[in-house]
Amino acid sequence: MNGNRPQRAQLHGQWRLLGPAVVAWAAAALLIHFPGSGRLLAMGSAGIGSVLCLVWVLVLGRAGAPPTRTVGIALVGCAVLLGLGTRIDGIEGARSDPLLTGAAEAHGNVTMLTRVGGYPKPSSSIGGEDRSWVRAALFSVDGTPLERPSPAMLWLPGPPDDRWHPGARVLVTGSLVRGPPAELAAYEVRVSSLRYVGPASGIGRWTGPAAAALRASLHAVAADTTGAALVPGLAVGDTTLVSDDLDRVMRESSLTHLTAVSGSNCALVITAMTAVAKRLGLGRRVRILCGAAALGGFVIIVGPDASVQRAAIMAVVLLVSSYGGKRRHALPALGLATITLLIADPWQAIQPGFALSVTATVGILLWAAPLEAWLRSRVRLPRLLALPLAVAAVAQFACAPLLLLLQPGLPVGGVLANLLAAPAAPLGTGLGMVALLTLPVSASVGTCVLGIAVLPARWIEAAGAVSSSLPGARWYWPEGWPGAALLAGVYLVFGVAWAASSGWLRGSPPALRDGSGGWAPWRGRLRSTATLRRLVWATAAIGAGVFLAVVVVVPGAVRLGVPDDWAVVACDVGQGDAILLRDPARPSEVMLVDTGDDPELLGACLDLFGVRRIALLVLTHDHMDHVGAMQFALARSDGALVAPPSAEGEGRLALAKRVSRSGVPVAVGRAGVAGGVADSLVWEVLAPESGRQLATANATSLVLAVEVSGVRVLLLGDTGETEQRELVTRYPALTTDIVKVAHHGSRDQAVGFYATVGAQYGLVSSGEGNRYGHPNTALLADLAAAGTVPLRTDELGSIAIRLSPSGPEPWGAGARSAVMQ
Repeated sequence: MNGNRPQRAQLHGQWRLLGPAVVAWAAAALLIHFPGSGRLLAMGSAGIGSVLCLVWVLVLGRAGAPPTRTVGIALVGCAVLLGLGTRIDGIEGARSDPLLTGAAEAHGNVTMLTRVGGYPKPSSSIGGEDRSWVRAALFSVDGTPLERPSPAMLWLPGPPDDRWHPGARVLVTGSLVRGPPAELAAYEVRVSSLRYVGPASGIGRWTGPAAAALRASLHAVAADTTGAALVPGLAVGDTTLVSDDLDRVMRESSLTHLTAVSGSNCALVITAMTAVAKRLGLGRRVRILCGAAALGGFVIIVGPDASVQRAAIMAVVLLVSSYGGKRRHALPALGLATITLLIADPWQAIQPGFALSVTATVGILLWAAPLEAWLRSRVRLPRLLALPLAVAAVAQFACAPLLLLLQPGLPVGGVLANLLAAPAAPLGTGLGMVALLTLPVSASVGTCVLGIAVLPARWIEAAGAVSSSLPGARWYWPEGWPGAALLAGVYLVFGVAWAASSGWLRGSPPALRDGSGGWAPWRGRLRSTATLRRLVWATAAIGAGVFLAVVVVVPGAVRLGVPDDWAVVACDVGQGDAILLRDPARPSEVMLVDTGDDPELLGACLDLFGVRRIALLVLTHDHMDHVGAMQFALARSDGALVAPPSAEGEGRLALAKRVSRSGVPVAVGRAGVAGGVADSLVWEVLAPESGRQLATANATSLVLAVEVSGVRVLLLGDTGETEQRELVTRYPALTTDIVKVAHHGSRDQAVGFYATVGAQYGLVSSGEGNRYGHPNTALLADLAAAGTVPLRTDELGSIAIRLSPSGPEPWGAGARSAVMQ
């Protein structure tokens, strides 16, 4: 019976620092929303800690007894909260500097000296302009130094100078906007002009420019090498070459952590250096110092921003858990790392990356080793497959509730993608780093190494493409806090069932361990009464029932009510347009007119109505609410028809060129262009006329007349009164059965136009509660006067129209639109 006591004591000891870390995390996440509360936390923690010390000295100390475990943990917690509160109060003072607040309230341009906090990242607009952003610290305003630096986000008008590196000093001029108290950046600067002042100070004067030059050389060679877009990302987290389409595939397959500097990158650097040191016969302490030095150099190259700091520290935590077989040090090290990160920057507490990093590390520490052992012993998988599968499965399992706050659904395909990518990821990362270091010495050798790195990079691309395209790659689960709470509740139910079966509910934790020193609760035997066994099975059945009901029953029930013979669909994509058309007799040939600006909403609509491929994608004009999700749609499209450029788009990359970059055949629409299949679905562009460049993108909207099995559909884009009058003048006999109301139902409509075309139904694509007041009341009155029934996506959700012998019949998805997101 005493055999369990050492393990139980050891187990409890592992949580002594992790507990205060969780409390500090919760406190920071709450207090940064309320300026001034950090000082109160520091004062309260100091007072409580003093009382606890006094109690121990006066009461417990008299008997010569050491402080109890509870008192010790409480004192540690008070010390952590004291440091956290002091840090929050200090940073808030810098964020509310009178010079900065005054400049922000003046709404004018100011000149500021900044210190760059990382490498600029691209942020291309929908027009294709090269834009970028970078985090920085503000040091002076119009020549007046600040008392303390303040964090800011710089929005740059174009690509930055290649000399930029973390710590570089840059003089910027622009407007200053103060952010909410809980934002990571206290201010946003819309930069209008900038000037590079000089490199970082201290050792950064040499390391900063050198690191920037290394990254620039790798980027330049990768840009000229086919298939090398992922290599800079794998090596140093530089994703500027990754296309929108590839980025979407990586996100859908849960592989983005490979191109963001993560703990695996840091672990690879340390492992490689310590292996070399061991090969040279160096001792253990020297090997650790070599690994630490390599990690420091890697951090200098990739940039010391918050994500890199997290990755480096979490990598150290994982190494602490494995060196010397001392797994009992893992959780205390993680607790200390979390506390360190929070005190360094308390505003990380509400950042998704921080939460995912800590949660994934906890899951890997607790469950990866025993799951690997179970896979090897029960499933008979070799270690080469068992370890990456265990790590990927545990990380996905641990992070799933948090991921629901960022995107809907459970990305189970991500486990397969990570398993497939596991052999290639370290190879691609390692070769990318070798190319990075080799290029300055020998361009030919470095280029050759990078060419070899293309092979694992393409392997990873293929793994993502395969896993994201498989049926069932993402299971339905509601997003947001309700979905996260529901999934956490399912976890809790299964946890109770496991606890009951393994003996924890009776106060007797299992003593069994696997060969790696991890816990192996599934190897314990149930030593309980029949009542407890029934409790275990009933609890597990409840959890499984809830899980299957959400994953299988809800999506199935939603799809059962959807008409499968639809001809026209107005997708509910919020304040935007996305119209599906097809001949029900040829269901695979789908035409999509516009995409809205939200890929998830568009994807939900396509999934709801069973659309897998798009035969023709039509982009009526170059506005975000019509083409914002075009990369998502292009990945499923066989061809595209786009609007001609307008004067409004001068200086931006033409829509046709942006589409052609995706590899999809594209044509520019003009009046008279037509296509389709006779007696099925045919279409014709009615406007704009050829040879005219109109002033605005709205005026350049493609107007299409579509006929589906004898039913006429008129799609007006975002045309206004002028364009509608011209349309009636050029086509005096224009009539239709269904009209897509122009510009989401704005007031810019030609009086009497809808009475002229005589549609039975008018599709109004507008977002619920939109700030424009769409659809306009005067427009709705015009539709009523014309005898046209308005069908509004803000009221009905996605709207399908099926064709029956008696005419078009509308159907509204209602809440189904939200369920499939």
